Amino acid sequence: MTWALRALCLFLCLLGQGTAAEVQLPAAPDGRLAHILQRGTLIVGVKTDYPPWGMLDAEGAIIGLEPDLAQALAERMGVGLQLVSVSASNRLGRLEQGVVDVVIATMGDTETRRAQSGLLEPSYYSSGVVAYGPEDRPHQSWDDLRGQPVCMTHGAYYNRTLEETYGVEGRYFPANREAKMALSFGRCVAWAFDDTALVQRVLTNPEDGYSVMEERILVTPWAIAVARAERETTLGRFVSAMIGEWHATGTILVLERKWQIGESDYLQALNRAWAQPDACAAGPDGLPPACQGAPPFPAVEDPVAPPAWMTGLRDTTGVDLLVLHEAYTRGRLTQGLGLTLALSATAILGALTVGLLLGTMDAALRGRGWWGRVLLMPQKLLVTVARMTPPILQMYIVFFGLGGVLAQSAMITPGAFATAALILSLYAGSTNAVLIAHALALERAAHPEAGVWALLPRAFQRAYDGLVAACVNIVKAAGMASAIALAELVSTVNLIVSEGGDVATFMNGLLVFYFLLMLGVLWLFRRLRRWIVGAAA
Repeated sequence: MTWALRALCLFLCLLGQGTAAEVQLPAAPDGRLAHILQRGTLIVGVKTDYPPWGMLDAEGAIIGLEPDLAQALAERMGVGLQLVSVSASNRLGRLEQGVVDVVIATMGDTETRRAQSGLLEPSYYSSGVVAYGPEDRPHQSWDDLRGQPVCMTHGAYYNRTLEETYGVEGRYFPANREAKMALSFGRCVAWAFDDTALVQRVLTNPEDGYSVMEERILVTPWAIAVARAERETTLGRFVSAMIGEWHATGTILVLERKWQIGESDYLQALNRAWAQPDACAAGPDGLPPACQGAPPFPAVEDPVAPPAWMTGLRDTTGVDLLVLHEAYTRGRLTQGLGLTLALSATAILGALTVGLLLGTMDAALRGRGWWGRVLLMPQKLLVTVARMTPPILQMYIVFFGLGGVLAQSAMITPGAFATAALILSLYAGSTNAVLIAHALALERAAHPEAGVWALLPRAFQRAYDGLVAACVNIVKAAGMASAIALAELVSTVNLIVSEGGDVATFMNGLLVFYFLLMLGVLWLFRRLRRWIVGAAA
């Protein structure tokens, strides 16, 4: 903090009658805190897509209100600070994996997350959920959005509630930038997000024709978190005490003004409570119960208890499938599985078709003189662009760019599945075209009297290994489709894990699924090869 901010915090502390003693490091730190002090660096996970709580400046440095709180923690510990960018979907995973020591990343305090990690009390901020969209939209309330496509960001605590309770059709994007782009290009009718961030976005970067819906729902406090095993150690206690000091001294209120966020009634109430003499005396557990703030956002409970076999499987083998007893989760996983299989099959068929057409076209027109070269120019351009451009970039261009133009011109708008299938087919198909064209050229040199179609079975056998590799790789790349809100299996599993699913169970299950899928693809190609060999004979 700057000297002016320190002076203002001291002044506010004096106004609070000196009731907030400065938090000191424990004499005998244990666990993670001892490791941090020995290492000499505090590693804090913060967001970089949530201005002004966390963002990048012109030089690429992470700045914002939450990085300032992280700096205050590090200074009190007497260590350096390392900021690590996290997202809504991976912040708790990074924490439990030990990548970061503390997470200060606009995280709503929910019962589900408390079961996953060490969320601390008291809370330090709060927010609700609003919708952002065109001003001339017919949707003025959440009831109006029922059944409508709404853009969401992976990992937000309110996503499931919006789908189950409010009936919206969620379109999930990996980050806020993609969600906002999708809204701008007409891929959804509104963007559901924290009211604090959306109001700030409108104030700092107003957009003509867009506004924030007035109805605010699902209000929840924000929590700072440590790893679940560290909540009751000296690290968890120290960070909790620091949050209390920040409320008592008005530190976060000062930072609100520094970052031009505006006065928060929630923070002002906590400041008044913590500044009162003896108003927040520590209870038996060391936390001041009267100043813990609002209760956590309740978890979504399924009225049906999980079957005994699921509980027994978890207790005996460690394979935890308990979240799958919920119909909502099962349905989402089934949909993700179906989309992945359908996208893989479509991409393989498309890649083989594109490769066959473009490859035989190259073989048929090559050596036909100037007119053959002219006719081949579009083919070569398509193959070069499709091969050399990353498929994720192609998806962005087609889905957000071309798709947005078509949507605004009231033409047919390509959906996420069609876009992903087309791009993956072209990407692998262009490689297949080169392989088939090269194989046909070699076969023609060996059999100059034969036509292109007569040589094709032999060319397929010659190019077989390369064709299989291209198609297998494109199946592996199907997960890229999550960037354009296609809920394939990888993104679906990530959502389930972020909502409390067992990481080891679902990630290992994902590994087994893709291993079996690859074996299935290879088996089908072997059958196809035997059929072609038989036909050629």
